[in-house]
Amino acid sequence: MKILLLMKIVPDTTNAKIDPETKNLKRDGIKTVINPSDLCGLKFALNVTEQVEEDVQIDVLTMGPQDAEKYLRDCIQMGAEEAYLLEGEEFKGSDTYATSYALSEAIKHIGDYDIIFTGDQTMDGDTGQIGPQIAERLGINQVTYISDINYKDGEFEVKRRTADGTETVSLKTPFLASALKGSVNKPSKFALKRSNIAKEKEIHNLTSELLGLDLDKIGQKGSLTVVTDLSAPDKNETGNIIDEGSSEKNIEAIVKIIEDSKVLV
Repeated sequence: MKILLLMKIVPDTTNAKIDPETKNLKRDGIKTVINPSDLCGLKFALNVTEQVEEDVQIDVLTMGPQDAEKYLRDCIQMGAEEAYLLEGEEFKGSDTYATSYALSEAIKHIGDYDIIFTGDQTMDGDTGQIGPQIAERLGINQVTYISDINYKDGEFEVKRRTADGTETVSLKTPFLASALKGSVNKPSKFALKRSNIAKEKEIHNLTSELLGLDLDKIGQKGSLTVVTDLSAPDKNETGNIIDEGSSEKNIEAIVKIIEDSKVLV
């Protein structure tokens, strides 16, 4: 069985600032991390290796700058086998439509996969569109916002979060699944003791030329959406934390606040 993780490097948005002229995130000098829900996808992939009665190979693919190689090696240290980096200046400014085109063509070039894991959303774009778009381009089933996955009787039983609760879906491979952020513990870099493997492993470089991509379909030229404005949310006043040492005293304090505000008459 072959599993692919689609991973993205994102800025640590707790420290992100917005360029007032370009309306884009200022990425220079900002710490970058692996998108958290992508790491949940890797954990689900590792869980699958323990459930199926066959050898499982986990690969990882990202589209980003050359320094993304460091994070690909982190994924290898956590359990991935092969790593692929799709890189080039021509990809800058790609929206989700252009990105999904490039990534789906990269997947076709690499080979067939039984399961493709992504994160549900990224911390920078936060659209949740890449996974579904890639599944559509590849013509495979998809299941979103998964919180658990188990192999049973030749099929995968997947639990996904919905607005009304949890839905259970059974499906056969191939399929794409987007992992819900925080639904599972992130894998550890140190659990498998693969640091030497990660350091020595070859990173496979992919380019638009190698993939034969249509340059009119990537970057800003291939993007169907344009961000005209972007701003940080206004900082609102936070609430008060009541901690008087006991539940009884906390209740008394809350009642007093309500009485003083004259909410109840």
